[in-house]
Amino acid sequence: MSNHRRRRKARKMSQRKREFLERAGYCNQHHNLSRCRGGNKSSQNLILFDERRHAAFHLLCGNRTLREAAELFIRLDNMRKKYYGM
Repeated sequence: MSNHRRRRKARKMSQRKREFLERAGYCNQHHNLSRCRGGNKSSQNLILFDERRHAAFHLLCGNRTLREAAELFIRLDNMRKKYYGM
């Protein structure tokens, strides 16, 4: 195998590794009921999210629980359907 092909293969592998690490991210513990609303650190109240999804959840939903966030999105979807006559 030529040097050029080896470097190209190594670049491709490092790109795959980088993409995998970006997808996997680092795990954060997400409190279903936030601690400021009385939640605790029990395993029933903790969910593992990768860093990006955890940040996105809080950006979109603030300190809502998963159920509250789901209800919000369902209400928004119903409003969209009503508005567009779907």
